[in-house]
Amino acid sequence: MIKFWLKKNQLKKSIKKITKQKIKLKNEYEELISERKKISNQVKTIYNKTFTTISVVFDKRWKTYICIFKNSGSQKSLYLGKHDLILETIRQYYRKDEFDNSVDFLKTELKRMLVSIQSKILSITSDNKIIIKKKKLENIIQLYEESGNWDYWSIDN
Repeated sequence: MIKFWLKKNQLKKSIKKITKQKIKLKNEYEELISERKKISNQVKTIYNKTFTTISVVFDKRWKTYICIFKNSGSQKSLYLGKHDLILETIRQYYRKDEFDNSVDFLKTELKRMLVSIQSKILSITSDNKIIIKKKKLENIIQLYEESGNWDYWSIDN
């Protein structure tokens, strides 16, 4: 009978010890989950501040292109120019067989240019407001030209 009581007491002590370990591990786990949430929220905040969507819109009434920069804190518009002016400006950078003067082609190409040089033409303030540094099409084309992203160069058409 004494063996039984000894065994019982030993098992109770083991259960208490394991229960204490379980509580300790559970607390550590909850701390890790809390820390992960904090870090995740910080990353989301940083991502939202730096991520800017770019849209190029064609206004049919005036035959003009406008670029819209938008993030979680603000929205800015940039007038790019009239259809004919943009055609004239960027035509020299394409072969005749690959250049298309359609609205969709120009919107796609303008967006591709703006996305690739976004960091050079935009800055974002600490309160998440967008500031446009370069506001002229010529400056944007020049920055894109300096980036070396043109697929083809042609001096004469």
